[in-house]
Amino acid sequence: MKRFAWLAMIILIMLSCYHPEEGANDTVELPDQIVDNFQMEESASGKERYFVAGKRAFYYNRSNRIVVLAPEIEFYDPQKEVTAHVVCDSGVVSNQSGDLVAYANVVVTTEDGTELRTDSLVWFNNRAKIETDAFVHITSPDGTIEGKGLISDANLDRIEIKEEVTGKTKFSVDEESQ
Repeated sequence: MKRFAWLAMIILIMLSCYHPEEGANDTVELPDQIVDNFQMEESASGKERYFVAGKRAFYYNRSNRIVVLAPEIEFYDPQKEVTAHVVCDSGVVSNQSGDLVAYANVVVTTEDGTELRTDSLVWFNNRAKIETDAFVHITSPDGTIEGKGLISDANLDRIEIKEEVTGKTKFSVDEESQ
């Protein structure tokens, strides 16, 4: 299984480097820099929102992105307290926007013990939201919910599951408040 995971990560990195240019032969963008024990704190937004650490990172200057192997991400509240922790097999950081993409075996764990599992998600830095169109499984102290697609804040306080919602929870929705 580990051999398959490494092969999948190598293929993912190779595919993420493929950028054909109009009127030119197909080209592969090689990394401009490779960094072991990668660490980065996002502060371009003026607020420190997250910290990323990974085993290895590949910088691609032309496409303004960093591909990170085995990233671990910590999201912060305004007081810089950790509110959520994310692990996955690989990820991509946009150097321009601070957006993040997490791929394969994505697990988000919040401070209250809520856990989100999915195969991919995107963090939109300017909106401070995570989104996915993939299947999601959420376990919390209030119950378990599954569905397809999700929009939420990083600490999973306000979750919207897009479709095919199933599960059991103690939480109830007051129809008049909507």
